Amino acid sequence: PHFWTDPDRVRAATGLIAAQVIEHVDGVDAAAVRANTARYDRQLADLTAWMETSFERIPEDRRALVTNHHVFGYLADRFGFRVIGAVVPSGTTLASPSSSDLRSLTEAMREAGVRTVFADSSRPARLAEVLRTELGDGVRVVALHSESLTARGGGAATYLQMMRTNTTAMTDGLTAAP
Repeated sequence: PHFWTDPDRVRAATGLIAAQVIEHVDGVDAAAVRANTARYDRQLADLTAWMETSFERIPEDRRALVTNHHVFGYLADRFGFRVIGAVVPSGTTLASPSSSDLRSLTEAMREAGVRTVFADSSRPARLAEVLRTELGDGVRVVALHSESLTARGGGAATYLQMMRTNTTAMTDGLTAAP
């Protein structure tokens, strides 16, 4: 599962990992691990607050996500989004959607008034482009980082940068004029 799309879950995982490192790694500087964990915990808390503020700009009726595969469920649950569907409906990005899958998704998008599709930046957006063709030129395809980080300077070189970049892209994508 992509639990990492919810920074509060990452905070919990960070604390659990730190506790295991302190308990099971011989010679570790427990004070340094605790200090670094506390510092990162504050950064994650700040990230959550910033994301909440950013997402508040999105009107309730536009808080709907369509992605190229199911990855943002935890984010949607944490920040109050509806997941309309995914271009690749299965749990793997290696699957291909059937024509009936795409038809069902385009119908769901029409019904929900969704005009933005979020596609992972590391994968071709070909299927998302098919949705654009089906629904008309008013559909935007917005790149998000969901499968990998970027190189330094690429906008998503760390988890914190990736989440801020994605939040900005999602907020801009869902608040842009149709």
